[in-house]
Amino acid sequence: MTEEHDINPEEWDYLEEGAVEIPRVQPKRRLGVATVKGIIVGKDDNQRVVPLEQVRKLAALHLSYRDMAEFFGVKENTFRDHFKQEVERYRNVTKQKLMEAMLSNAIDKMNPTMQIWLSKNIMGFADNPINTESSQVLPWLESKD
Repeated sequence: MTEEHDINPEEWDYLEEGAVEIPRVQPKRRLGVATVKGIIVGKDDNQRVVPLEQVRKLAALHLSYRDMAEFFGVKENTFRDHFKQEVERYRNVTKQKLMEAMLSNAIDKMNPTMQIWLSKNIMGFADNPINTESSQVLPWLESKD
């Protein structure tokens, strides 16, 4: 038993016999000052510097505007006004990468599940197709003879 963790033997009764829980000790931290390069958003005391590279990473993960705004500590509308173009661009990058991966799985790796899913979603195939033309009654034409 070490002195730095201050383990109280009365708290051991909930542990399995022979097991010893060592409490997690917060590591010593050093504070420093760093310069952050980014876009300044907000007014007065609510000003924040939002690093553009972080916005791109979060947008590529398809986080909502609300979640990204909370992450940076700004209002959602303010965040959307400053970063909408960048967010939409990087969301589209992720969509493109996902489509490439899906097509690779379907075509290169011959994954039948992905082939079926893509055929339904891209090509409009269906399990039970409904042909509206064939379900209508054919018109009778009277011959003029």
